[in-house]
Amino acid sequence: RRRAESTTASSSIRAPLPTMRRNRPRSIFVTVGTTKFDSLIEAISDPQFLTHISRTDCGAYASLTVQYGRGSVIPFAATTSNDVGCKEVETDLCGVAGNAGAVDKKDVHGIISCDAYQFKPSLRQDMEDADLILSHAGAGSIMEGMELCTAANGSRSKNGGRQRKRLVVVTNAALMHGHQSELADALEARGHLYVVRDPKELLQEDTLKRIEAFDQVPFEGGDGGADFAALVDAHFGFEP
Repeated sequence: RRRAESTTASSSIRAPLPTMRRNRPRSIFVTVGTTKFDSLIEAISDPQFLTHISRTDCGAYASLTVQYGRGSVIPFAATTSNDVGCKEVETDLCGVAGNAGAVDKKDVHGIISCDAYQFKPSLRQDMEDADLILSHAGAGSIMEGMELCTAANGSRSKNGGRQRKRLVVVTNAALMHGHQSELADALEARGHLYVVRDPKELLQEDTLKRIEAFDQVPFEGGDGGADFAALVDAHFGFEP
């Protein structure tokens, strides 16, 4: 399975993860895989989005990590202290081994800590760490996101009903003639993820509140125990 990969290595500077995950700040991870999805990157870089996600009724998120792929838009590039009242802004295209095209930006709005990169050998750790995954509609990313949410939510339900991990898929109508959108819609109908059909919807407070209220259904490998490949084949009418 093809993941976001890099031939040029560099890295953002990131603080170590807290040892007690239950006490860590809530975080969002945005991924576009190997594709170009500039409209999504523009939306999550918008001061309006950054302000909303810090609010309690929209999730009270304190950290945002973005994998922006082959796009021409660099996350947060248009965000300045005048836009959102930043206490500290750092943009670092650095050269430490690990990530490609890394951007490190801290204390957006004095609340949100942000960093971004183009590619990594694996996105799994960032997906595992996030409370909310905002993903493009690629089948591989959807599958991994659903698996991680199912694993995390199963353990959290035994731990005092802690806030759930969620997968939100943002569809890109410019790709694959809408086939990715069809797959995302089919999985949303089963309750396995939440679909945003236009990145600009993420700028609306009501959308973020609905995401926060979304109760994701665990994914057990497809209808009736079938695996993900069988679910995809059935949706598109492929013969086994």
